[in-house]
Amino acid sequence: MGRTVTTYHDSPLGRWTRAFHFPSPPLSDHIELFWHVSGQANFARDRRLPTGNAHLLFNLGSAPTLFARDDGPERSFPTCWIAGQSENFIETGSHGRTVLLGAQFCSHGAYRLLRIAQHELNDQVVELETLFGDRVLRVRERLLEAQSPQQCFDLLASWLLGLLAAGASVHPAVLAASRRVVAARGQVDLRALSRETGFSREHLIRRFREQIGLTPKAYANIVRFNHALELAHLPDSRWVDVANTCGYYDQAHLVRDFQRYAGRAPTSLLRDGRPDAASIVIA
Repeated sequence: MGRTVTTYHDSPLGRWTRAFHFPSPPLSDHIELFWHVSGQANFARDRRLPTGNAHLLFNLGSAPTLFARDDGPERSFPTCWIAGQSENFIETGSHGRTVLLGAQFCSHGAYRLLRIAQHELNDQVVELETLFGDRVLRVRERLLEAQSPQQCFDLLASWLLGLLAAGASVHPAVLAASRRVVAARGQVDLRALSRETGFSREHLIRRFREQIGLTPKAYANIVRFNHALELAHLPDSRWVDVANTCGYYDQAHLVRDFQRYAGRAPTSLLRDGRPDAASIVIA
């Protein structure tokens, strides 16, 4: 059945209810959590930071907007989509009442359930109907009829269990390597990682990109950045200590990573409003 936790937010940023569902096996081996958020945001634009996870999303309210990074056209997502692994932030906006249902995959989970080479989704946001056709829209129709977040979680879990039954096999070396990176908070010697798996660096990189979406180095850098961001929010944290703990050569290298993944200097990032742990308010 899994476990569900509900939180309520009421601040100048807006008012919303968010439910988190932590699935039981076998889905928990491939999906970290489901989440459901409903409410009204008082900001027009937020920046989603890379986390080392792909995400599956179903819109059940007003359609959110994805803003282009290079002055390209905005995109609206009225139905459902997958956001692949990313080495960059993305910016989204909400209009009207937000109701979103999502699944956060484990590093390998999207490959396991969706049977799609993950490097093809890297830095992409793709409508699910282009991958699954009308049958995924029928799943969304059932979700729209659900009377509670828990019913949404149950329906989504049932659909994903069906995908899991016909899912792709994840290479044991990829699983071992990704778990090693997470356990080390991103501080790994990639040559040693290759030796531990028993494969050449080239073979491990190729498999990792296929099944995780990133190279081992890129994945480790994102894991390290998120650990640094977590430490920076602790009381009385100092940047020099954060840099040392996370294995940055110096503070300049830490600043470089914050600029790369968040588009912000570290001190300004801490002042930004945070609707959740993986986003900041831009406008």
